[in-house]
Amino acid sequence: MDNKKTTIVFLHGALGTSQDVAPLMDILTERGFTTKSFNFSGHGKSAVWPEEFRIDLFARDLDKYLRDHNLKDVVVFGHSMGGYVALYHKANFEDSPIHMIFTYGTKFNWSEKAVARELPMLNPEHVAEKFPHVAAQLMEKHADRWKSLLRSTAHMMQHLERLDGLTKEDLHDVEIPVTFILGDLDRMVSKEETQLTASWLHHCQMKTLAHSKHELDRANLKELADMIEQGIN
Repeated sequence: MDNKKTTIVFLHGALGTSQDVAPLMDILTERGFTTKSFNFSGHGKSAVWPEEFRIDLFARDLDKYLRDHNLKDVVVFGHSMGGYVALYHKANFEDSPIHMIFTYGTKFNWSEKAVARELPMLNPEHVAEKFPHVAAQLMEKHADRWKSLLRSTAHMMQHLERLDGLTKEDLHDVEIPVTFILGDLDRMVSKEETQLTASWLHHCQMKTLAHSKHELDRANLKELADMIEQGIN
């Protein structure tokens, strides 16, 4: 396949922006791919603030971006929540132009117990007191509304399984090639939940990225780019 004819849309994760995926995009741009990205609603300093954070809302953001840019037969790479959004779009949006999906560090287990483990890091007061460097990073990305971003994300996670959770039936309708990539040092996403979800898809493979944590800036980006390029070609 000619890299120049392949467009990859990169989706950032929860609490992130398109800047998070920029270093990976740069590597694949150098290899000849056309790369594109955008910020989900409520993320970044200028994005429109939505009434409620929902996976469905972010999938509609993606749908609008794909249609506004007239993108056909597109590949999507999603980090963390971005991967969930890509799968949700393919499963629920008629005539989705996505023909291949790569996810990195995407969590699929949103049970009450699993969500409870994530909630402390979505409490603005807790983050500001215990992890001031994280608070500073969020302030840099999202300005003064970083606290609202955390609270809205927490609310979304607490209701995700009930409102927008991907079911076995949803994923059975996804007939395109999907690759789940998981960092070997990821503490947020388990191999078991990833394998279970992979088993619900028709054409899914799972790969492990060595010496890599959940955060994209702590992942082996060159090897990740290799996996994406090899998967496409």
